[in-house]
Amino acid sequence: MKSLLSLIFGALTATGVTLIHQTLPPFGLMVSLITTFTGIWWVGRYYGKKRYKLWALLGWLIVIVRAGSYGVGQELLIQGDNAGSALLLVGFSLGILAVLRKI
Repeated sequence: MKSLLSLIFGALTATGVTLIHQTLPPFGLMVSLITTFTGIWWVGRYYGKKRYKLWALLGWLIVIVRAGSYGVGQELLIQGDNAGSALLLVGFSLGILAVLRKI
């Protein structure tokens, strides 16, 4: 059950990050990156194990990859501009850093 809740929390975090990263550049991107790191780190603090951070990162990654690929109507939620590329690269790197960080 904790794994499922961690996965859902990571997906909800990614949904919020996806929607806010383009607002008021560069502050929206900074808020998104801080939220990514803090959300994944918080899951580990709440449940006390790194494996739940991995589940949260997996949920985050599933939503981010889906938002960064073309949909049925050829729409993109994360574009290939500077903010979108930074969200994909730096956000994933911060997620890995949050997983590797001690609880």
